[in-house]
Amino acid sequence: MYTVKIIKALAKEKNMSVYELEEQLGFGKNTIYQWSHRTPSVERVRKVADFFGVSLDYLLGRTPEKKINEIDLANIPDGVLTFEGKVIPDDELAIIRHLLRSKSSK
Repeated sequence: MYTVKIIKALAKEKNMSVYELEEQLGFGKNTIYQWSHRTPSVERVRKVADFFGVSLDYLLGRTPEKKINEIDLANIPDGVLTFEGKVIPDDELAIIRHLLRSKSSK
């Protein structure tokens, strides 16, 4: 699986072996290498992605971008965001922004 190659490269960037990574994440020995011929659980792949600070899509070889695309709600024009396929109305978006701002100031 291509994912194993990506993990090996990420580990090398951090000057660690895949075995050290497995130990740090609480995986058994050779767990990651087994992903070459077995499908890993989403939870385990997520743990690796979180450890390296990369997106799941990067780890799975679906995108060349390592970082998760961040969207700053404060910079999004009104009426562009959707939830479950429906545009979030301006008044509700204003409430969401207010809640998030008040939470971050605490």
